[in-house]
Amino acid sequence: MKLAVIGASGKSGLKFVQLALEDSFEIKAGINRLNKIKSTSPNLEIVKCNALNFDEIENLISGCQAVVSLIGHGRKSPANLQTLAITNVIKAMKKQGISRLISLTGNGVRMTGDKITLIDLFLNFSIKLIDPNRIKDGISHADLIRHSELDWTILRVLKLHDLYESDFSLTDNGPAKVLVSRKEVARAIIIMLKNDSYFKRLPLISKIQ
Repeated sequence: MKLAVIGASGKSGLKFVQLALEDSFEIKAGINRLNKIKSTSPNLEIVKCNALNFDEIENLISGCQAVVSLIGHGRKSPANLQTLAITNVIKAMKKQGISRLISLTGNGVRMTGDKITLIDLFLNFSIKLIDPNRIKDGISHADLIRHSELDWTILRVLKLHDLYESDFSLTDNGPAKVLVSRKEVARAIIIMLKNDSYFKRLPLISKIQ
C-alpha cells in the first residue's frame, strides 16, 4: 500500500514513517520545511507539501491508496490549522477517488460514552485555559472528517511523549492512556491501516485492560 503522510517531519510523523517503511509500506512523505527523515529507503519519496496549499496536498496524495494526517500545532501555526488542512485533504481525496483517511488528534474530541478520568479532565482543562483554540480546532477538524463520506478513522490520544514504549489497546471510549509514546501512535496507525473494522470510528489509545 502506498501512503501519503502529511506532517511527515514532525515528531509523530518521523516515528510513523520509520515504522511504516519497516513494515514495507511505500511512503510519500509531505515535508513543509526541513526534511528530518534520515531513511534512504527506495520506498520513500519526499514531497514538498504545505498542508494549507491545496495544489501541494493534491500533488502529495496523487497515486496513493491512503492518507495519514499527523499535523500538529506549532508556535506560529494558525489556530485552526487542522481544520484548514483537513478541508484541503478531503477535497483532494474526493477529487482523486482516494477513500482511506486516518487523522491523529487529541482526546479533547469527546464522544458520548467516553470514560474520563480525573487526570484526563485536568490535562484537557489546562489546555483549554492555555490554548482553547487547539481543542476547538481538533473538534472542528473531526466534524469535517465525520461528515466527509470517506473511509475515515480519527485516532485520539491524551498526552504524547518520546520516552519509553509500552503495550496499549484501542478502545472506543477509553479511558485514555495518560502518556502515549509516539511509537505507540505509529503502531496503532499501522494496525488500523491493516484492519477495515476501524472505518468510521474514533478509537482512543488506552492501557491494556
